[in-house]
This record gives sequence, structure tokens and C-alpha cells, in this order.
Amino acid sequence: METLKNKLCAVGLLVCGGLSAYVGSDGTAMALLGTIAVPLFFAKENWIY
Repeated sequence: METLKNKLCAVGLLVCGGLSAYVGSDGTAMALLGTIAVPLFFAKENWIY
């Protein structure tokens, strides 16, 4: 699986956004990090080297 680093980074971003939404009761960080994490997760090529 050549895009494993992409997927790990995307999941990490979503977890960080989820934690901040849970702690702060505000989903702004989750929405902003999600716009980066979702395309990163489904990318067909490596974005993280």
C-alpha cells in the first residue's frame, strides 16, 4: 500500500479535529481539517513523501 502515509496523516488530522470539536464544543476545526483530510485520504498518489 503505497499511500499509507497519506491515510495515516488524514486519520490523524480527523482525530485532532474530532478532539478539538469534543473539547471546545465547536466544529470549526473539524470542518477545516476535514477539507484537507478527506482528499488526502482518497488520493491515488503520494502527497506525503
